[in-house]
Amino acid sequence: MAHSEETSGKTPPPAIPPRLKGAIEELRVMKIKIETGINPKEYGEDLADLVPMVENSTGDAKVLASVKSAVAGHQLAVQFFQCDRVNGYDAMYQCRDNVLKAVFSKYPDIATKAKAATEGENLSHISAGLDKDAVLQAIWEKTGIDTEAALQVSNPSLLPQLPKHKK
Repeated sequence: MAHSEETSGKTPPPAIPPRLKGAIEELRVMKIKIETGINPKEYGEDLADLVPMVENSTGDAKVLASVKSAVAGHQLAVQFFQCDRVNGYDAMYQCRDNVLKAVFSKYPDIATKAKAATEGENLSHISAGLDKDAVLQAIWEKTGIDTEAALQVSNPSLLPQLPKHKK
């Protein structure tokens, strides 16, 4: 017989290479910073440090997909933040609308909510009818889900334990 885990029917968690494990830890820290309030400059810097770690990571395909998805979502959030630096009302909203196209493509349910929130409004820019913070929170909710998925597989001890259901 090989491992006792195999005989008990439990599959051992996949081995996570150090680079991927570091990326997951950075995502976990980023999630905490977002929950407690992160400034856009620090957020962009944290993401700039994280992207090369993820691009060069290998490991379990499911974990890697969750990590890459979370990073892609964070990149969209940073781009959305950066639109605040654009000079001019129309230019800022045009920038936000361009980022929203990518957000809506990645997260169709956010598109549905945004369209419902602006329904009936005659807007030259959809982002003008949306609350910037609500858009960011929606993106961060998705990146949080991806981060939790990666954590669950790579290090279940970092997640809060769910109560067991009684039969």
